[in-house]
Amino acid sequence: MLKENIVDGSDIELEVKIQGQAMSFKSQVFTVIDSHVLILPIKVNSQTLGFSKDCVINFLYKDDGKLFIWNNVSVKLVKYMEGIYHSVILKGDGQPYNRRGAYRLYVGLDMPLYINSAKGPLTLSVLVKDISEKGVAFITKEELELDRTFFLKFKDGKTALDLSGSIVRKEFLKDLDSYLYGCKYNKINKVLPKYIATKQAELLKKRNMTYNISHKKT
Repeated sequence: MLKENIVDGSDIELEVKIQGQAMSFKSQVFTVIDSHVLILPIKVNSQTLGFSKDCVINFLYKDDGKLFIWNNVSVKLVKYMEGIYHSVILKGDGQPYNRRGAYRLYVGLDMPLYINSAKGPLTLSVLVKDISEKGVAFITKEELELDRTFFLKFKDGKTALDLSGSIVRKEFLKDLDSYLYGCKYNKINKVLPKYIATKQAELLKKRNMTYNISHKKT
């Protein structure tokens, strides 16, 4: 895909990798100037993120339902028309990209889960492995059936979310003598994307990225 075909106002995604950690941040195209794509500044809790040279960043763009990727792009903060934007420098053409599912945030916390099992209603303490805007994965020694509905009381610090959905995948983990379950939600939780973005920002800070860069419009 040619960068000249990128449309102002379109949704984009930055896939960021640093020190073995992968993250994902969403934004929108403001305008395209030559090889520079200006996107709305990526903010978390009203603070603009900056990316260090240690980051490997990929630019993702969807066109006509197909996803394209520009690998190893350069991203920096710039001023343009009295505004602050992230400038993404694209080289070459975007390549077709077949990505599996949404970005998943590692959690690793025990939480209560309520499920309508074949044995009747059950209350379990499960290890929540990871979470995304579309689903959650958890580990338990209890063998559960696919398509069973669940209700998860998700709590991490001050964040408390009520998540519900159904089990769509099951894998036996021999080393843990437990089962790993992949689940999808049956309704959208509007608070979840903000939680994921905030946790990613905290992770960026721990990975020595430039962070907490505040700008005032002039």
